Amino acid sequence: MSFSLDLTKPLGRLGLAINTVFLGAVFYGVSVGCFHYMTHVLPESEAHHQEAVVKAELVEKAVAKAKTASKGKAFDAAAAKAQAEAAVAADFKKKAEEIHHHAVEGWAPFAVFLLILSAVFLAGFLSVYVQRRANDGGLKGLWIFPNHLGAWALSGYVAFYPFLAAHDLRNAWAPAFVAGLVLLLPAFFAGEGHHDHDHDHGHGHDHGHSH
Repeated sequence: MSFSLDLTKPLGRLGLAINTVFLGAVFYGVSVGCFHYMTHVLPESEAHHQEAVVKAELVEKAVAKAKTASKGKAFDAAAAKAQAEAAVAADFKKKAEEIHHHAVEGWAPFAVFLLILSAVFLAGFLSVYVQRRANDGGLKGLWIFPNHLGAWALSGYVAFYPFLAAHDLRNAWAPAFVAGLVLLLPAFFAGEGHHDHDHDHGHGHDHGHSH
């Protein structure tokens, strides 16, 4: 059940299960946090700033237009500004939606990039534990490849789950999650202690030969 990244240390079935669940939970949380920050916090902050700038420009233009229309008569700047702000606010909803939409689109590639990083790190760590479990189970050669492929498929789905949920693609990509679990089954069902058994067998053989 060790969380060590030392590939020479064997790992049992329970250890792999615990590490898989723990890593999945940690990196799922990381993905959710990154995705929310990049698709809500930053875009909304940028959008609010741009909306304030655009609204101020529109109000300023409206006030200047009203001042020009007064043609030298008594001009109440405060009243004109309040009237302009009310008029702008009534027609600004569509413009604000456009600004927000552009802000979200601008940050979307960075959100996806962070999800890719989350998937890569999760898959990397999980592959280490899968390899340790394979070593303990005596799996070698091409038998190990499906296990690592399963780790990467599982990691990709977990890391990208916030993106899939936001775009209603969870069910469409659910087979990747299921396939990842299925491909990990050989590692889970492999025997335990084969690594130690081979080591002890080799040690005993050398000892008898020396004697």
